[in-house]
Parts: sequence; structure tokens; C-alpha cells
Amino acid sequence: MSSRSRKANPSPSTSKTNVHLGGNETPRGSSGGAKSRRKTAKVPIMELTSRRKAIRAVEALHSILKVATSIEALFIPALAIAGSIFATGKLHASLLRIGIGYIFILRPLLTTLRVMTNFKSAKMDTKIIAFAFSASILCNQFPAWLSALVASCSVFAFGLASRQLAHQSKRKKADEIFEPASPAEPTKDAPSTAGGATTIAKKWSSLTLRERAGFGTIAVVGSLLLENFLIWVVSATYEPGISGSPEPLQDNGRTLIEMLVSEVFDVSQPWMAKRRLQTLRDALNVQWAIVSGLGASFICLELQLGKHNSHRTLAGLALHALMTLASARLIRTVSFGLTVLPSQVPNCYARHFPPPPDNWRDWLMVGFLPNSRGGCNDLILSGHATVTSSIGCAFTSVASDTSFSIAVWTLIALDYSIETYQGLHYSVDMWLGCIVTCLLWHLTKGLEVPGDAERIRSAKNRGSDAIQTHDETQLNTGVLVRYALPPAIGFVILAAVPEAIRNYFLVGYTAAAGVILFTSGFTNYVQHILLCLLYVTLGTYL
Repeated sequence: MSSRSRKANPSPSTSKTNVHLGGNETPRGSSGGAKSRRKTAKVPIMELTSRRKAIRAVEALHSILKVATSIEALFIPALAIAGSIFATGKLHASLLRIGIGYIFILRPLLTTLRVMTNFKSAKMDTKIIAFAFSASILCNQFPAWLSALVASCSVFAFGLASRQLAHQSKRKKADEIFEPASPAEPTKDAPSTAGGATTIAKKWSSLTLRERAGFGTIAVVGSLLLENFLIWVVSATYEPGISGSPEPLQDNGRTLIEMLVSEVFDVSQPWMAKRRLQTLRDALNVQWAIVSGLGASFICLELQLGKHNSHRTLAGLALHALMTLASARLIRTVSFGLTVLPSQVPNCYARHFPPPPDNWRDWLMVGFLPNSRGGCNDLILSGHATVTSSIGCAFTSVASDTSFSIAVWTLIALDYSIETYQGLHYSVDMWLGCIVTCLLWHLTKGLEVPGDAERIRSAKNRGSDAIQTHDETQLNTGVLVRYALPPAIGFVILAAVPEAIRNYFLVGYTAAAGVILFTSGFTNYVQHILLCLLYVTLGTYL
């Protein structure tokens, strides 16, 4: 065979020769094909490189924050405070501001950022909660309506996310952690423990954690409305406060804080620093930051973003926090009703309330006006401390990070100190409000564990709740409108409704939520409505 014929009929064993058959076809082994593959490979390579650069930048930031929040870093503010003892004038005040500002403001904020940027060891849910806490403080620098809008959108997004997740994956916590023993048939000779229980106790034991949390939400709202009325009653029946301005009790805690404020801000009178401290308090707005942390903890538990909290549920945490708050508010209401303390605010009654009316109808009308800015004689315990301590205990227990918890409670302590300095509460009110609430939190820890009835029901109906039809899980315009309506109403209440009549909307919202809960049972949509109700309530009273 000639060389020409061999070229025309190449052997399969010979080196690959690419024949261009026309059109735009690119030969497989050609240099053009290799170039095109290299071009298409450049995009993911560039994305990967950018991602690596971003990760390295975050890791570098984390290293800096780790140094700035280390134990060794505390020597600098300690030296500044020690040096202020020997300094005078502006240098004395500047050194104090450096030391105290780092310990109570800068270090907690930097610690939160350090937890957020810890990609190696920090848990996912811890980073999410820390991010929500920091983002809330950032949003506080913008108008209040914007923060309310962000909160409403977050509640809406969480409602949809939890709705979809409820039909896609079945939570196994009740089966894995609280696995009931094989339900044996009770013998006839065995005494029945349920025989002596009351009807209410039987009904409560038959409820699931979600149903208990739903009733707990309505109970807390009702207790706040009742307490709001009694604040007015106690103030209107305290004759020395109505006719004049009685001498307040000696408050050694406030005296110490005023002395420290005078030194830090270099002022001759403590009241001269009032505006600057209020500006600082508004900028941090610790109340809304911890509410954001609570919302993030709800999301983490509902979406199961942390393995160390796999035995906990959103409903269990909500029930635990609600019962802690309800117990603390009950103790508070009984306490300020038993012993009336004179207000520290001069002419407090004239600034807050009208003269006591003559008929009961006017008493009720005045009692429904929200006392979100405080009354006059509702002092022991501090309502502000009970709410913030309950929320703080709840979301720091989910975050489960010691350094982050210390940072949060440091900012809460700073907020309490400023409120004491402003004379809105005695220092003992804040102290007891925090301590009693934290003790109640640990006392009611068992509420997060499901009852026997729920365990047996979970064992019998394992997996049956996950069976849903396509129409029930499909997102459509109707579903979006239904889930957008409750947070939209909440936003309008907080942003547009006058504070004087806001309680009436709370009553209507609570009644509607109760009717839906009783008629349709506890569903994901009812959970969404109750979270919106909690959001509106906290927005009103915080």
C-alpha cells in the first residue's frame, strides 16, 4: 500500500488526527478546544480565588479581634483607670473614658464581631445570633420606622421559611432525645395518677409544646395589659404623689453611678451628662438588640442550624421564656401593689396621669393607655429588667458561647446603670428584676421537655405529620398574602398608630389570634401570627 493510500486510510493505532467536518464544530483535540475550555474554567477559578481572598480577609480580621478582646488586652484599660487616679482635669476624665469605654462598650461589641468572624470553631447558630445582635445595633443608627420595617420583613421571611421546612423534613428531637419507653398497657391494679388531677391540669398535660407556647403568648399579653392597668391604679391611689412630690428614698447605687458619671464626663453636676448618656443609650438600644437575638435563636431552632441544640425546639424555648416572663411579671405586680415606694421623678404623677376620675368608666379608659414609658410607683421589680433578662437568658442559652454571653450581659448591665442614673428606677429595682428573672429561668428549665402525652403521640404518629398534599405545600399568591398580612399590620401599629390607642389594637390582635388558635388548632400559620403578636407587644412596651 502506497503512502498516499495510508494517509487516506489512517490506522486506528496511529496518532489522533482531527478532521474538520464543516460548520462551527471544534475538533476535540485542537488547540482551539483547549483554549475554550481554559476560558470557561477561568470563571470558577476567579470565583474561587475571590472567595479565598474574602475568607483570608475575614480570618485576618478575626485574628485582630482575638487580640483586641484577649485577657492581655484588659491591661490597657486597667492601666488607664489606674493612671486616672494620679491625673487631674481633662486627662483624668479621658483616661477614665478610655478604660470604662473599652470594658463596657468597645470590648462587648468587638467580642460579638469576633464570634461572627470565627469560621473555625464557632457554631453556625452562634454566629447567626451574634450577627442579628450586631445588625440590630447598626440599624438603630437609622430612623425607628426602618428598624420596625426590617423586623416585619424578618418575621415574614421566617414564617415562609418555617412553613416550607415543616413539610420537607420532620424534626426528630422528640424521638431521638426523649424516646419514650414502649407504651405498655396499664394494669388494672396500678393506681392512676391522672385521677386526682384537675381538669385544667389534664388539659394542659395533653397539649403539645407548640400549643402550650401559643396559650403562653396570649397569657403574657393579657398579664401585661392587666399590669398596665394596675400601674395606673397604684399611682392614682398614692395620695402623697398626687398632691405633691414626696421625698425619694436614699439610693446608694444611684449615688455611686452619679459620682462615676461626673468623673468620666468631667462635669460639676451629674445632670449635665444626661443628654450624652441618653444619646449613647439610643445608639446601642440594647432592648431591640436582644429582641433581634431572640428572633435569630427562634430561626436557628426551627431550621435546626445547631447540632448542640438538636434536643431543643422553638416551641420549648418560647414556652420557657414566656413562663419565666409571666412569673416575673406576676411577682412584680404583687410587689409594687403591696408596698408603694415614692417615685424619684419630681412631680411624676402630674407628668404621667390625669387627676383620679370619679366614675369607673374613666378609670378603665385611663388604665388602657399604654404606660410603655413607665409609671410612677411601679418600682419593685423593674419591668424593664424582667423583660430584658428573660430575653437575654433565652437567646444566650441558644448561642451557648461564654464570651458572647458575657458581652451581652455587660451591655445589659450598662443599660441598667443608665436607667438607674436617669432616676427611672431605684438601683434595687434593676438588681432584683435581673436576679429574680434569671433564677426563674433556671427554675422553669424543665418546661422545654415535652410531656408524656406528647412523647407517646410522637411515637405513634412518627412521620405522619410530614404527609402533605402538593396544594398545601405550594407557594402561591394567596399564601404570600396570608403570611404578609400579620407582620404588615404589626408594622402599621408600631409605625403609624398613636401610642395612646395602641393597646386597643393589641387587644383586638390578641383576640383574633385566640379565636384562630381555638378554631383551627396550632398550625404553622398560627405560630406565625403569635410571633407577630409578640413582636408588636415588645415593640409597644420596649
